[in-house]
Amino acid sequence: IADLSAPILQPWAREVIAKKNAIAVSGKRVPSPIASCWPKGPTYFLLSPMTQPMYFIQGQKEVVMIITSFNDVRHIHLTDKHSPNVKLSWYGESIGHYEGDTLVIDTTNLNGKTWLNEGGEIVSYAEHVVERITPITQDKWNYTATVTDPVVYTKPWTISIPLDKQSKFELLEAACREEEHALPHLKAIKDAARKK
Repeated sequence: IADLSAPILQPWAREVIAKKNAIAVSGKRVPSPIASCWPKGPTYFLLSPMTQPMYFIQGQKEVVMIITSFNDVRHIHLTDKHSPNVKLSWYGESIGHYEGDTLVIDTTNLNGKTWLNEGGEIVSYAEHVVERITPITQDKWNYTATVTDPVVYTKPWTISIPLDKQSKFELLEAACREEEHALPHLKAIKDAARKK
């Protein structure tokens, strides 16, 4: 169930979440977007429980994230500007850049039909997410997401995944399939992408 004590929830959003919580407490299943095989959206993509690895595939013009247990895919275009006139969609438009080893992802144009997490916290079409993913070890990452959605929340707020709660992340890169964890090649592609 979602946390109703958050002081930043707009009153209408608190009522919607309270109804979902009441259904869950009664022992019934709350229909979730993923139960209907809908895409997860950007934050739920990384915050949902994973039974298999997530893959990050680094290219020169984009980073692709794949959750193998759900077959969900996200594309982060390595550019500094959002496209004009983008239609709203489940994953919106994600653009990214590197600050050192940190991948910074800026996502807008979301359709508001996803949840933030498995607790059923809601978002709207006004959701704007800035995520920061920093490798700590080969399979552990610092992850934070700052969510701004003035329709649902009274102010921006930040989500993070503690290292001890993370699923295993694996690094792959498309240009070197013969070597499963070709980190030097990954760095070369990342450096080339930064120069463009």
